[in-house]
Amino acid sequence: MKTNQYKILKQLIKLSIEEDKAHQDITTKFLIPNNFKINAKIISKNEGVLFGVNVVKEIIKKIDKKLKVKLFKKDGAKLKKKSKVLEIKGNAKSILKGERTFLNYLGHLTGVSTETNKLVTKTKKYKTKICCTRKTIPGLRYLQKQAVKTGGGTNNRYNLKQEIFIKDNHHLNENNFKKKIITVIKKNKNKKIINVEVDNINQLKQIIHLQINRILLDNFSPNNLKKALKIIPKKIETEASGNITPKNIIQYAKTGVNRISLGYLTHSVKNFDFSLEF
Repeated sequence: MKTNQYKILKQLIKLSIEEDKAHQDITTKFLIPNNFKINAKIISKNEGVLFGVNVVKEIIKKIDKKLKVKLFKKDGAKLKKKSKVLEIKGNAKSILKGERTFLNYLGHLTGVSTETNKLVTKTKKYKTKICCTRKTIPGLRYLQKQAVKTGGGTNNRYNLKQEIFIKDNHHLNENNFKKKIITVIKKNKNKKIINVEVDNINQLKQIIHLQINRILLDNFSPNNLKKALKIIPKKIETEASGNITPKNIIQYAKTGVNRISLGYLTHSVKNFDFSLEF
């Protein structure tokens, strides 16, 4: 993890612990003796692809440096039902204080990597890349995108600086559509990747001869997507997005599109279920 990302992670963890008032846990204070030591283990309740154990370690370290953590699975490991992921030894009060915080991170991030892996596996023979978007939970983008990669997916741009992405809101109407893109190409002195979103075949025909890197075909049906792909030069990478779900993703993958991007992978994926057992 890069230094800057590690700093952000530490800030996130600090905020998460403060949010839960972990060090003011009145229930644990009333019920658990001060020096009561336990062994606790995190167990998976379903099958999936693990991601987030290093985040768990950081949270535990922040809660109580004296707690000892032993990993039985690393990020990227395939989980079975009742897989033992890690063990925590030490003060029971400290473990209970951090329980919800580290299970929240682990459940969400493993949910992302697991769902990504399901789609990657499902579409493998069609050789299309499964991509996430910038529709991430604020503050969690780096972790969510790492979870997507761990599940076998591909990251689209991380931020607004990384690549040029011309969307429908960047131009007022189709009359200035091509002109806007030509302007961007001329101003692109640093040779950033240029992506252009199109909503219809008319827009597509205006730009396929321009020096762009990728075309995002937004809300195209599988049949219209096939028609569009026939006229796009091979040198331009293609991506489909909009109204694509696990139920219809095979129809889109069969078209031969290079990439399929799905916002739900990061903004509304199902949480993966873990339990903390003493």
